[in-house]
Amino acid sequence: MSKYLGWFSCGVTSAVACKIAIDEGKDVDLWYLETGAEHEDNKRFIKDCERWYGRKINTVRSPKFSCPLDVARKELFNTPFGAPCTKYLKKEVRQKQIMPLYPDNVIHILGFEYTKHEVNRALRWKEQQTPNCYFPLIKKRLNKQACLMMLKRANIELPMMYRLGYHNNNCIGCFKAGAGYWNKIRKDFPDVFNEVAQVEVETKHTILKENGEQLYLKDLPLNKGNHTDLDIPDCGLF
Repeated sequence: MSKYLGWFSCGVTSAVACKIAIDEGKDVDLWYLETGAEHEDNKRFIKDCERWYGRKINTVRSPKFSCPLDVARKELFNTPFGAPCTKYLKKEVRQKQIMPLYPDNVIHILGFEYTKHEVNRALRWKEQQTPNCYFPLIKKRLNKQACLMMLKRANIELPMMYRLGYHNNNCIGCFKAGAGYWNKIRKDFPDVFNEVAQVEVETKHTILKENGEQLYLKDLPLNKGNHTDLDIPDCGLF
């Protein structure tokens, strides 16, 4: 029997994708890459999903960095080539700590939903990353709304970040996000906003740009940005 790795992110689509693969009888190991900046409610969501799955979700963290802000202090918030926090807290952890435990032909379970954009993304993923991928939601033609309903039927409350109005369950204070997102973080998590703003000043490097110039969070107008700015690029594993 082929070995499968379920990349559980504490997001609704990855949670349902893992559940489908388990229910299909596949030999699945579940992994969660913790960054140190998630909402505390994620621990509750993990336990709920473990009960739903009937198995444990393995959690692993970087031995080098404690959280994304730790990376930003020593590296940068973001670059044209991607966010260093993703590199060190997700990709490097997967490559160095998890993948050596498995054979090269292991199959990766990914929570891409059934939309035109995500189907095309899945095709590109198999071409550019690895052909050894399984997309349960695309196979079952399930979008994010359908996943939300499945969790509701299982009596699993959504992670707190969704309930607060965020579009995904990324770290609190994602460095890839826009002005509207950061104004919402300022309101919902003022301590996080202020700490990141201080690190920007210390490092002289900013998350946001305006007309090609750095825009410090301490100078961010309260009315800048909109709801679409809450959409954040996915935090990659590969």
